[in-house]
Amino acid sequence: MPAEARPRLSDEQLISQTAAGDRGAFHSLVLRHQSAIYRHLRTLTPTVQDAEDALQETFLAAFRHAATYRGESSARTWLFTIARNSAFRLARKKLPSQTDSLTENDGLLDELARKAGFGAGDPEELAIRAQCRERMNRALSSLSAEDREILILRDLEGLSGEETSAVLSIGLAAMKSRLHRARLRLAAVLREQGA
Repeated sequence: MPAEARPRLSDEQLISQTAAGDRGAFHSLVLRHQSAIYRHLRTLTPTVQDAEDALQETFLAAFRHAATYRGESSARTWLFTIARNSAFRLARKKLPSQTDSLTENDGLLDELARKAGFGAGDPEELAIRAQCRERMNRALSSLSAEDREILILRDLEGLSGEETSAVLSIGLAAMKSRLHRARLRLAAVLREQGA
């Protein structure tokens, strides 16, 4: 059955059907999660191309290993964990001299700026929004990859504390502490910039 004609199945049902060889179910799973996974990968990789490569590897791995999914965590957490591992594998293959960059991730920055209350619709507000986006870009770029990652997982992608902990392979208390520090660092940078 084509993905668009398929009833709304849970992620777990889609993974189970994928494991049974249903490519349509896998296509539905990819469509449902590819944007969020890609945004996460952009925080972990230095270039758009690396994020795209890691995205492809993520879903190839999910397809190959659908039968091993045990449901101990949500399917979304499982996919984010695969994505994280794909990005780290890719990074190990690259030269260590490559640096992090968020310059091509304006959509992500727009979302963070919007959630922070920046911007509106009239021309003056659009100019202010562009300035805010640039401030947010500089602020996020100044943070460590670890801080950016946790902010994106919790504040942009909306993963629960438990899901974020699972993706990062750390305990819930450690995740909360890391998130609090990352938020404080971002706020401090924005304040230094006069935002």
